[in-house]
Amino acid sequence: MKTMRFFLMLGIVSLSISAFGQTSRAYLLQEADDYFKAGRYWDAFFRYRECAKLPEFQSESKISDQVTNSSHAMYLTQKFKDYYGMRKYEPAKTNLIELISMNPDDPNKGELPKITLAQGAELQRLAWRQNTPKATADMLKRAIMFYHQAIREGLMDDGIAMTIRQCEASIKDTGVTDAGPILATQPVQSSTTPSAQSAVPVASPRKPSTVPPTVIILPNEQGTSTPKQN
Repeated sequence: MKTMRFFLMLGIVSLSISAFGQTSRAYLLQEADDYFKAGRYWDAFFRYRECAKLPEFQSESKISDQVTNSSHAMYLTQKFKDYYGMRKYEPAKTNLIELISMNPDDPNKGELPKITLAQGAELQRLAWRQNTPKATADMLKRAIMFYHQAIREGLMDDGIAMTIRQCEASIKDTGVTDAGPILATQPVQSSTTPSAQSAVPVASPRKPSTVPPTVIILPNEQGTSTPKQN
């Protein structure tokens, strides 16, 4: 009787240890996923490697893929930070976009509209160094495009609308009369602005004629005196 109870208790303990082991191993994988989602790619890399050594995970390709992804995410994060620190915005954005495509919850995703804003500010600053008014206006238009893109990417900045208006005013100051639209979607104009059709027509000043006037000189009429009668 005692022997039976001993083996029964031993079986219960073995099942408990096995269940605890499976739970702890599943927890390791969940922990690795949480690390990756939070952008802690270094910790995720080693957790995935630890999971890959377990027999129940060796047949899952996801584990080995995530080991590679964690390593590549560390590389992209470092390259993004290096380029951003050097103000090389285009390669910084390229690395960040690839990083976000791998992990949409990456904590650096909020930097994307800030990079786009910095690109627009750089173009606005360089616009007045151009050699011709046309080149200045074109660069200011590109700056406005970046500002609108930053808004679409989620930039929350109350001053961006004022910056766009400053660029538009600067384009007018160049004197370039290019009627082409800056963007496919122009900012909504105020409803108080009268439209071109409802505006009261104003007479244009008369232009001086280029043809000289014809002057006709008439002979003077001489008066005839009447003879004096005696």
